[in-house]
Amino acid sequence: MIKKIVLSLITVLSFCSLALAQNKQVTGTVTDEKGEPIIGATVVAEGTSAGTTTGGDGQFTLTVPANATLSISFIGYETQKVSVAGKTHIDVTLGEEATGIEDVVVIGYGTGKKIGSVIGSVDQVKSEKIENRPSTNVVDALQGQVAGLQIMTGNGELTSTSSIRIHGLGSMGADTSPLILLDGAPIQASTLQTINQNDIASVNVLKDASATSIYGSRAANGVIYVQTKTGRRNQESVDVTLTGQYSMSSAVAPELNMMSANEMLDYIGAAVAVRLSGDALTTPDKIASGRQYFIRNFGLAKFMDENYNPMNDYKWWNEILERNAPMYQVDLSVSGGSAKTSYYFSGNYANKTGILPGSELDRYNFRTNIDTRANNWLRLGLNLGLGYQHSSVADTDESMGGLYVSNPVMASLITPPYQPLYDDNGQMLNFFDATQAINPLMTADYMPRWQNRITMNGMAFIELTPVKGLTIRSSLAVDAFDWRSHGASSPETPTPSGKFGTGSASELFQRFYEWTWTNTAEYKHTWNEVHNFTALLGEETLYRNNNSFSVASIGITSSRFLNIAMGTEVSGGLPTYSIAQSASNSVFGRLEYNFAERYFISGLLRNDASSRFGENNRNALFWAVGGMWNIKNETFLRDNQTISDLSLKVSYGTQGNSGIGDYNHRQYMAAGSAYGGYTTWMVSGIGNPDLMWESQNTLTVGANIELWRKLSLSIEYYRRQTNDMLMSIPLAPSGGYSGRAGNVGGMRNSGIDLSLNYDIYASKDWFVNFHATFNYNKNQLTDLWEPGLEFAYMGNGLQAYSVGDPFPTWTMQEWRGVDPETGLDTWTTADGGITSNFNQAALVNLGTSLYAPYTGGFGVTAAWKGLSLTADFSWVHGNYALNNTMYFVANADMGLSSQFNQCDLAWDYWQQEGDQARYPRLDQAINFDSRMLEKASFLRLKYIQLAYTLPSHIMEKTKFIKGLKVWVGGRNLWTVTGYNGLDPEAAEKGVDVDTYPNTREFTFGLEFKF
Repeated sequence: MIKKIVLSLITVLSFCSLALAQNKQVTGTVTDEKGEPIIGATVVAEGTSAGTTTGGDGQFTLTVPANATLSISFIGYETQKVSVAGKTHIDVTLGEEATGIEDVVVIGYGTGKKIGSVIGSVDQVKSEKIENRPSTNVVDALQGQVAGLQIMTGNGELTSTSSIRIHGLGSMGADTSPLILLDGAPIQASTLQTINQNDIASVNVLKDASATSIYGSRAANGVIYVQTKTGRRNQESVDVTLTGQYSMSSAVAPELNMMSANEMLDYIGAAVAVRLSGDALTTPDKIASGRQYFIRNFGLAKFMDENYNPMNDYKWWNEILERNAPMYQVDLSVSGGSAKTSYYFSGNYANKTGILPGSELDRYNFRTNIDTRANNWLRLGLNLGLGYQHSSVADTDESMGGLYVSNPVMASLITPPYQPLYDDNGQMLNFFDATQAINPLMTADYMPRWQNRITMNGMAFIELTPVKGLTIRSSLAVDAFDWRSHGASSPETPTPSGKFGTGSASELFQRFYEWTWTNTAEYKHTWNEVHNFTALLGEETLYRNNNSFSVASIGITSSRFLNIAMGTEVSGGLPTYSIAQSASNSVFGRLEYNFAERYFISGLLRNDASSRFGENNRNALFWAVGGMWNIKNETFLRDNQTISDLSLKVSYGTQGNSGIGDYNHRQYMAAGSAYGGYTTWMVSGIGNPDLMWESQNTLTVGANIELWRKLSLSIEYYRRQTNDMLMSIPLAPSGGYSGRAGNVGGMRNSGIDLSLNYDIYASKDWFVNFHATFNYNKNQLTDLWEPGLEFAYMGNGLQAYSVGDPFPTWTMQEWRGVDPETGLDTWTTADGGITSNFNQAALVNLGTSLYAPYTGGFGVTAAWKGLSLTADFSWVHGNYALNNTMYFVANADMGLSSQFNQCDLAWDYWQQEGDQARYPRLDQAINFDSRMLEKASFLRLKYIQLAYTLPSHIMEKTKFIKGLKVWVGGRNLWTVTGYNGLDPEAAEKGVDVDTYPNTREFTFGLEFKF
């Protein structure tokens, strides 16, 4: 018995030895076509469970059967299969797929598609154009990157938001912002602008009906689909990335040159002399005499020495705004995955000091993305983002501390340079006698303002694959924020007579949440290898809740307790509270077919039902059809080496817009002011039960061509017609209401998108690329709310509705220049004549708009080994803004009566017959007219970065650092414009006065990969 056991053991050990002898250890290196190592590539011995991933140098070691075949793969690259028979070391080069992972887009609820197979108009911005920027607003990085996408950064305030438009302005009264999706979940634009830019993998911009109509009413103005980063399955090692950057920011210097102390005194002296003598000619003697008069009679002697020369000459722009405000940011991300699960975790902290005194922002962001395949038919996932933001902002309330002069931005221009900053003891003054206002450097001390914002956005999903080709998915998404704003005014606030005496405080709370439940079923099938069919059915339910509360109190006597509880009475009589709720339900479907990846057709339907409309008009049906011919895949072009891509596409469809208030279809009551100790109720507005959906019809025709696999050009023509526009229809004031919501008028946007990408040179060590985008958009009103009505004023005396012109069009008194004979301003009259009497000047439709018809961007990327240089420019052309600042800084009246400093343009005034001047004689008042309407076109160096990635062989010596990248960069470093205001980009709000200018930043950063 024992002998049999021994023999059995010997037999088993022999077989084991034989098996071991048939296995061997194989090493290798996996690189890309440029010779760079590919980290994280999967290496698997086919038919076995043996597998591994490549390390920091693209190297691997694996024990496999002696004659095994290795399969080497990596996302975005072609899979290679290599036999190891007779080999112990292999070097593998993976070539990029015709479409890499960065060219896969997720649109319209379905699974990802290659950009080349998408019928709709879709552009993609990759992560390298977004991450590691010094701005805390992620939208800022998209400017100039996509043709037809216009981004205008609001201003330099830390919490400012950007305007986002795709193919122009689509409505007069409804929402004109695109739908924003974060990993498929709808979010508010304010949420997008607060997330960490280093978490973003790509941004896809959907522009035409074929791509957007599946989203129904929310996509009337296009879609921005943001994909965040994820981990990778089958990844044995964990990727850890630590990024840190430090920036210094300052205000973008304006085109205005303000006067020095002596220049200002001379200019005001000239104005005084003209007004005293009646003679417009200003000689040096008359200027000196007028200057003396101004100093003696306007209380300026205390600012002068014994010779009546100013003792100070401050450049207030530099004192108040032009300072190196620091920002630092730290990011940590961890990603990886097993055979079934991928994960990505990140945390971010950013601190930024603003360009205005007392402004600062602290922001924390956390993100978790988990995706797991429990088995071959069940997949689960969670994407969750959490954020907290605290910001303190400088007060700009013009009712406190004087008109405009308490605003630090305006004060940096108009504060006279002779105004001292310190008293005789070297202490900073808290009140400026010259302007009778608080020292703008101390505004935040006396009028503190801060805001807190907590955000949560995320989506959980479950996905079933019961049979091959069928995917059933259910997801629940949420976007929520809790916002609180606090403001106060100290009783210690200085005034001309001492202190204010009593203070005030206010609190505003807002809580918003929106959840979306989406259920879809998608079926894909291919037969005979050439017929590709996809069908999608879905249902979606959305609920939104927005409530707010505000209260203010007055009578606070202590600056130590500036809160609403310390006031003696409620300001305004009562607190205010509001709540708004809305819901919608949708069903949709889409069919897609392509033959041999050459001929593509698609059709979709969606029905939306919204609580924002009455029962008769609650439902709306949207549809779209599209087709594409991929000519490159035809046999006559397939082997052509010159034309590497060529396709034509066309789409037509409808969309809707419900972006109005939640209760415009109803007449409802609201709380009024208190009376006799009781709350009163009043009719809040006139409801319109017949209110219906705003509709759009969009046609898009486009072509894509690529030559020699290096030069690509995309061109698209679009025509978007908006009908039944939602807006408030003006009513006669005698009725007690200014307007009533209704469906009126039409608007058309038509234009061209151009995108160019050219790999100028590429080799193992070198890469040079040029890219550019261009958009021309013609916006026109096609009809208004009454038949035959072609023109109507908007009520602000500055703009109007005008059929055939862009909306809105500037309409005001048209300045015709200074009369060379009289030195008086002249304007256009109603009959087309000229008058020097402003009261006889007519309001004239100037045919210009505040929105630019031409927008675009361009950039260059150059790399040599580990060194790279990137420069991106953005530009707009043809828009006009009302530069209201000029009324204060090029106006002798304001300089004389308010001691406001003036700009050097004010010297161009009329003195004698024959003078060609911009400003009239100095005894004439400046009026509010089209002279202040200026073209706000600009070209701006949006971002430039010089980076260096250390070679891998150096990193090997550290034993734990896989990669190190160091960079320096700058944002908004250079601007070309003819606009005389503070910032042409921030002027897009229309009337530009005391607008915070954008900031320019210099940044330094490090990125470690472990």
